[in-house]
Amino acid sequence: MMRLVAVQTGLSPLSVLGGTITDREFLTRLADRGVEVHVLAGGGEPVVTHKNLIPHHYPLRAYWKIPYASNIDVALGLRRLLSDLGQVDWIRFNSPYSVGMGTVASANGHRIWGSYLHCEDYRIWKWLDSWLPKKCDLITCLSADTRRDLVARCPESDHNRNIVLPIGIDMSRFESANCLREEVRQELGVGKDEVLTLFVGVSTPRKGIGDLVDAWKSLKPNPSHRLLLISKPVAPLESSLVTRLAEVDKRVIHLPGVKYERMPRYFAASDIFLFPTLLEGLGIVVGEAMAAGLPVITTRAQGVRSLVVENETALLADVGNPAQLTQHLGVLISDPALRRRLGAAGKERVRRHFQWDGIIESLMKALGA
Repeated sequence: MMRLVAVQTGLSPLSVLGGTITDREFLTRLADRGVEVHVLAGGGEPVVTHKNLIPHHYPLRAYWKIPYASNIDVALGLRRLLSDLGQVDWIRFNSPYSVGMGTVASANGHRIWGSYLHCEDYRIWKWLDSWLPKKCDLITCLSADTRRDLVARCPESDHNRNIVLPIGIDMSRFESANCLREEVRQELGVGKDEVLTLFVGVSTPRKGIGDLVDAWKSLKPNPSHRLLLISKPVAPLESSLVTRLAEVDKRVIHLPGVKYERMPRYFAASDIFLFPTLLEGLGIVVGEAMAAGLPVITTRAQGVRSLVVENETALLADVGNPAQLTQHLGVLISDPALRRRLGAAGKERVRRHFQWDGIIESLMKALGA
């Protein structure tokens, strides 16, 4: 049996954050393939319960709020865990910055698998990206954009052990929710003939919250146009923008928290998916919207642009251009046939390119299983 230690910032079963969902899905599916997965998480962070997945924790000391200092605790915790476990096949880190340095410091000759979601332009991150990939025996990037950015920062990482491995989409989750469409719309107070636009994402600048609010405000007012925002408050400014929009515009519904397993209900209840992101690793919620058969309006941002096909599964706007978002919204609201065509094409794209069986098979091969 292959043994893997996954060094994590957390692996909560309740988290709806894209990074946590990605790790949770990959690690539990590896466990389903018979891999013995030891999850090493910080402090009292919850870890999903799953067959062949064993949780461990390292203590977080008083200095953990100092940026990147938690890597010291990671290094000490990993050293102790490896001493207890003995030889393992792989050590994986989910965040190069929060746990990657500590992982490398205590890997003790074990093969290292580095997982990269996306690259951002923080000075310390750029520096870490210039050398940490050199220590990895396998690198998985969520999109071709991420791989390109990583290679630009660390040219030595341009090799065949640096692979693009997107997350899969479980279409059955969304197909089983189709029958709930009218029930959920009634719960939300959305009429049968009203057009419901959906946004899903935490309230942070990177999700384009300001552009979303500006685009909606610029749309020609119509009582039959509705907006559902499923958005956990995080950043103060963006959170206040969402709250204020829902207060002043009665066509807007804001749900600050929805459990992951209930999300398909709201995709099924909606007619359009709007996601004005500035940067993504891939954009899991866009893939989920496509799996649900929704037409997508998003941006040409890195990561998400590799998930969609412009004018085939989605209408795309330039990053930071709310006027284009408004224009696309107007087009889709007024054209049900176009909504159906884009939605059907998106569903077929997910079916062809983002199914879990093939993705996990590629990963098992890369791990040497």
